[in-house]
Amino acid sequence: MEKEKFNQAKYMREWQKENMKQVKASYKTEFVDEFKEACKKLGIKQSDVFRKAMQDMIEKANNI
Repeated sequence: MEKEKFNQAKYMREWQKENMKQVKASYKTEFVDEFKEACKKLGIKQSDVFRKAMQDMIEKANNI
């Protein structure tokens, strides 16, 4: 019986499916473009802005 070769890509897909979720939102094009440009000017990743906003909201809710 042949041993199945480890498939890194498959493992990562399965791990992400079990452990990660996406948060999606739609906004007007101009607003999104301004946001992207602001992040670029400040040298901040968009995902870091979202993470910080989410963490702040969680902390605020926990302090009620």
